[in-house]
Amino acid sequence: MAAQSGTTGGQEKGPCYDGAIMADDSSAPPPFDQAIADGCLGKYILVGVTYLDHQGRETRHAQFHGVIEKVSPDGITVSLRGVHEGQSWTMPPDLRAISSARPGVYNLRSTGERVENPDLLATWTIQDPPPKQQVPIP
Repeated sequence: MAAQSGTTGGQEKGPCYDGAIMADDSSAPPPFDQAIADGCLGKYILVGVTYLDHQGRETRHAQFHGVIEKVSPDGITVSLRGVHEGQSWTMPPDLRAISSARPGVYNLRSTGERVENPDLLATWTIQDPPPKQQVPIP
């Protein structure tokens, strides 16, 4: 997952505000900032999720889009649109995964949909844990 946070004019800004988005090398999730997260409410987001097996090989990819309807330390809930209309998806409350989208048309390979001018993008990578070792019973 791409970790991102933003700064503008020396004041900490999140990706749901206008401003530069800069890479953050920290692997630990930052504390959840409700004020920044609230700036995401009502924004249209395009989400890409890559699934990896325990060895890091891609097993599948999913893409979906919708409106951010809830933000809390428990997660960010997206009310899905398009082929997933009527469903919702909750992503982790890590705002570093969210960035501003460039204007344009985004073609979703996984669904064949076209999404025009979303406000935000989020990218996630989910990797399976290593298989559990079978311990022989003596």
